[in-house]
Amino acid sequence: MKTINISIAPPGAGKTEALLSKLPALLDAGKRIILALPTLVLSDSIARRACEAGVTYRTIDQRCGEAVVLTLEKALREKADSFIICTQESIRKVQHKLFSGWVLVVDELPKVVDYPDYGLKPMELERVLHFTDELDGQLWIKDDLKEAVREQVSTNRADARGTACSTLGRSAAHIFRLLLSKIDVFIDQPQPDSVRHIRAVEEFTDWWEIFSSAIECHVLAASIQNSEFEVFATVHGFHFKRSEFTPEGNPINSVVTIFPVVQTGQKFSKGMMLAPHGDKRLIDIVLKNILERTMSLPLLFANKWANLQFTRDVEYIPKDCRGLNNYTHATEAIVLFGGNPSPSDSNGIKYLSAKYGKDFEEAFITTRFLEPSLQAVTRTAVRCYDNTKDLHFYVQDHRVVDYLRSTYFPDATVDWSLASTVPIKRDGRKLDEKTEEEVKRLISLGTSTCQIQRETGVSRPKITKMKKMHKAA
Repeated sequence: MKTINISIAPPGAGKTEALLSKLPALLDAGKRIILALPTLVLSDSIARRACEAGVTYRTIDQRCGEAVVLTLEKALREKADSFIICTQESIRKVQHKLFSGWVLVVDELPKVVDYPDYGLKPMELERVLHFTDELDGQLWIKDDLKEAVREQVSTNRADARGTACSTLGRSAAHIFRLLLSKIDVFIDQPQPDSVRHIRAVEEFTDWWEIFSSAIECHVLAASIQNSEFEVFATVHGFHFKRSEFTPEGNPINSVVTIFPVVQTGQKFSKGMMLAPHGDKRLIDIVLKNILERTMSLPLLFANKWANLQFTRDVEYIPKDCRGLNNYTHATEAIVLFGGNPSPSDSNGIKYLSAKYGKDFEEAFITTRFLEPSLQAVTRTAVRCYDNTKDLHFYVQDHRVVDYLRSTYFPDATVDWSLASTVPIKRDGRKLDEKTEEEVKRLISLGTSTCQIQRETGVSRPKITKMKKMHKAA
């Protein structure tokens, strides 16, 4: 078993500060540390804070130009710098053995799997099938054309750098790279418009080689439970222990109210939100209803498909908001992005489940939907432990509610009144097991029928009937 040291704390709780505070002593003791960050924005922030703390560092990332990988490899090999700041993308490209002798710190969970899916029209599909054989729904490079495929990919990369001209499309180039890496690539049957989907499950296995090569590795994160990172680390023989960079626990003292958008038992989805209701999309109706309740300038997080980036009276923020620390003035957050697996993703999840004998769907939802929602709401004043203002989070559905309450907001109040304004028909007479248990619990506490309906979305007649049964029992 190999060890990954984990620093778990809420966003803004001081994980990076704990690292920076310990750096001088660690560097004086002769340790060499490389810090890998998910975004350039976060890289700039850490570099600035290291400078303020008087820590000498060197930044190596994509802004160094074409030679970023060679520069990083040279720095790791020569060990002239004791503290290097780079991106997660950069370290995946260097020779893994060069991490020997280095302490690796990864800020935020790295991406360990992807589910590429390309719908190819006949012309581009013909280009791919010219170099491949199709057998039982899978693609294989023709033996006598492997060198030609490598040349095609090489030319495409040179084209991206502006040093050559390639006629190979981006999708086809990635498909060829996957095949050359001996990753299973699947091809679906033609659709009515002759488009065929080519898909794969791309595991970033180099992470496990990198973690094994470093003399010590740490991951700083808000949570790893049920994430893709946790599942893949486990199947690759790693276990976890508490990192020395874990900050002292500071409970969240803010008074938080969570307003789900859709009623309990329903799942927020792209299809649901883009469905027309009269001359508007459902997501427009939802946002309008939310904005009628807000009392400040709220933060708004949404997918690109929602096309809400030009919404007035909000501060629009991209879904990937890690490292953004300049919104602590906000007391309200609206989270309207999805993260359910597509049909292609579901096929990939089944593939992984068959390969490893584990269920990967929960990990997918946690990584693509739940944890990003946590990251979003914690851009607000909740990061300030002296905050005295009430906070309102408008979130997608009961899954996000449960995740927030199970991580850092166990005392949050849940208000279902907003969900009742969303024009989605729900049979309040039929309950799933979880909702039924919640209604029974509230009844046992003597909660009013009105309050139970508000918190659960269950119809009043159903609650009244359950109260009578409870009393009779």
